[in-house]
Amino acid sequence: MHFKLWVSLFLSFYARLLWANEVAHVVFLAGEAKVAGRTVQVGDKVAEGELLTTSKDGYLYLQTIDKGFFILRPGSTGQIVRYKIDSENPVNTRIKIELENGVARHISGDAVKNARQNFRFNTPVAAIGVRGTDFTVFANQETTRISVLSGGVVVSPFSSACTTSSFGPCEGSSSKELFANMPSQVLQVKRNQMPMLLQGTDQAPDAANPARPDEPASPGKTISGKSMAGSSTTATASLSNLDPLKVNLISQLSSQLGTQVQVVNVIQPDLPSQLIWGRWQTVLDHSIEVDVAALQATHQLIATNSYHALMRRTDSTWQAPVANTLGFSLKQAQAFIQDTALNKVTPAQLENGQLKIDFGKASFFTKFDLIGLNERFLLQNTGEVTPDGKLYGGYQFLRPNNMDVRGALANNNSAAAYLFQARLEDGRIASGVTGWGK
Repeated sequence: MHFKLWVSLFLSFYARLLWANEVAHVVFLAGEAKVAGRTVQVGDKVAEGELLTTSKDGYLYLQTIDKGFFILRPGSTGQIVRYKIDSENPVNTRIKIELENGVARHISGDAVKNARQNFRFNTPVAAIGVRGTDFTVFANQETTRISVLSGGVVVSPFSSACTTSSFGPCEGSSSKELFANMPSQVLQVKRNQMPMLLQGTDQAPDAANPARPDEPASPGKTISGKSMAGSSTTATASLSNLDPLKVNLISQLSSQLGTQVQVVNVIQPDLPSQLIWGRWQTVLDHSIEVDVAALQATHQLIATNSYHALMRRTDSTWQAPVANTLGFSLKQAQAFIQDTALNKVTPAQLENGQLKIDFGKASFFTKFDLIGLNERFLLQNTGEVTPDGKLYGGYQFLRPNNMDVRGALANNNSAAAYLFQARLEDGRIASGVTGWGK
């Protein structure tokens, strides 16, 4: 009896020790999936460093302790290497995830969003950092491919300056970024080679290993967990309302009269040549304005979306201003609304623009009215200002945010510009570029 009691106490202690560093739990599984070699069920806990594997028909959905997701699709191997969270002082947070082979999806949780500088997603050939993100990754021993569903990633090949043991993104001349407003592009890294953008989605991770219909449609929501072994029932994800705030509809009278929306024409500014932006491809009857390849010798590519590109001069570095806050007014803009169902693109206008930057908090707030034909949308975003004067919008589906933003300040802070993209009603997508001055 004493021996049995001792064994029982030891196993109880060992179990508590084993789950002391719980970092995630299983919320859904299908087919065969294992954690540290053991078969698991929905609700089982996952600890740091435990090897995660799925069979050729296996799916494993994990929800992390900060309400993010790590999803392994069939034939994949990965692990949550480190998940140390310091909510009171996020600078101490350390998060690292690895995908050895196969396809995985990562949706950033609260801790990642608050400490992006300390998050790392490793594959055998590349280091992936985030801007507050939802992305999928294909990996084998020689190649990594990434597509972005929300936010953005910065990707670098491993080198003496970018090691597997470090945390956070590797940013420099060998890194490359990909954002959700570049939906038809995939970022690829081959062993010992520079990252490159591939056009089209035929080489995207989803093409190699498609998602189940029940994968989460948006971050921050839990899945109604259910084991799928031998069952045809599917789990469902709670969907957030992705439509932006629609306000101040054009009056019914003007609609009945068939009049077009009247807006004040935005004055063409004398923006410094430090920032160059415009169309990188033709749209409607508008020709190309920015030759990205020709400008790369003197300018850094900040961002691109469906039609526009933004670049900043590299012959000087950005310096934070003495003032703690700066306010800019909208000087110039271009915008289009895409109706993918009808394969139609229409121009739009912007009004009532605001851009306020708080350098003390390294944050910004921006908003404007997007105006189409007989409709008006309020688009807004609160994001961060990086140490090199770039603007990264907060997660676009976390209200009150309802658009994605990527931009930069001029090196002398006399102007700013950013690209935006937003999902409107009826599945339409608005995208454009804004130029700001004092």
